[in-house]
Amino acid sequence: MQPPTWITRLAREGRVSRSQITRGSESMLAQLKTLGLAVEEVQGSKRRVTTHDGPALERWIAATYSPPVESPLPGRRAGNIARARRSKAGVSTHDVQPLLLRWFEPDASAPLAELTQRMGLVGLTTDRVASLRPPAPWNLLTVENWESFVATSYEHCTATVVVTYTGGNIADATVRALASIQPPPERALHFGDYDWAGLTIYRRMRATIGRLQLYVPDDLAALFARFADPEVIMGQVPLTAREDDALEVRQVIALIARHNGGLEQEIVMLPHAPER
Repeated sequence: MQPPTWITRLAREGRVSRSQITRGSESMLAQLKTLGLAVEEVQGSKRRVTTHDGPALERWIAATYSPPVESPLPGRRAGNIARARRSKAGVSTHDVQPLLLRWFEPDASAPLAELTQRMGLVGLTTDRVASLRPPAPWNLLTVENWESFVATSYEHCTATVVVTYTGGNIADATVRALASIQPPPERALHFGDYDWAGLTIYRRMRATIGRLQLYVPDDLAALFARFADPEVIMGQVPLTAREDDALEVRQVIALIARHNGGLEQEIVMLPHAPER
């Protein structure tokens, strides 16, 4: 898909007449203004749209109007890499996905807890998730970023905690596998990036894992005020609150919009271990 002519000219010349922007492009102009990529100016009877950060606008265009690619073919990894730039994300390319997790139990000698302590993590494929038998009650924590995942440590927990690495845009096969674990977790918590893409991923996961809640620490507003970064949401499509969004999702949406920036997950402290 090609960008509208006025956007191409805005990127090339740094300004465009406001009259060139059609009614159908109003929402796109509003998005550029929200992201701080464009501003409207009035000089006498003339109105125009200008940008003061050309490179940032070009990055947004490249991310929003990526060249068309063929749909990935399920189960054909080599072909998928050639056909689609993002095929390695694995959202729909493979029926079976790798699953990495860290397992913590009050009994540190339990097999998977001991293996986590000794090897750092436990690995299996999603078609073998049914073989997991977490003791009831247990808790699920899904973590989006690698640094936060390997930093998790609930070795002295009073209730079983299973931490899974989602790797960003988690595969559909992995989401279905997590939702199939029996017995279901007493509590399921998602620790993701605080940006538009992170919220989109959470919504997709929660549609399958109905118990899944978004982790929002008590000091998130203060962290946004101090560390919110506009580049974190560069090129992402802003979201609006939906009727089915929980209060914590609405809170994050409001913070991103207020600060016109996102928050990298590594700035936020990990959740505390749940207790019985």
